[in-house]
Amino acid sequence: MINKITYPAVVAQSVLDDQIMYNVSFPDLSSAITYGTNLREALLNARTLLKLLLDGEEVLPESSTMTEVQAHYPKCMVSLVTAEWNKE
Repeated sequence: MINKITYPAVVAQSVLDDQIMYNVSFPDLSSAITYGTNLREALLNARTLLKLLLDGEEVLPESSTMTEVQAHYPKCMVSLVTAEWNKE
């Protein structure tokens, strides 16, 4: 059965070799970090990462609220990322 899952993601801008990068992490998923060369690419990569990390998991980690995440990362953008989740 395929469901939708949503987690808040932290988006931080950085510069690498004079190129702007957008790093995306999921505070509720400790190993979940990705990036993109623009915001759209970074969020698409985050959606793919979220699906890959959680596909087949029986129990999902509890999701923080956007308010909680924004309070911990006040200088970053917080965005909700939704992906398909295939619960096996």
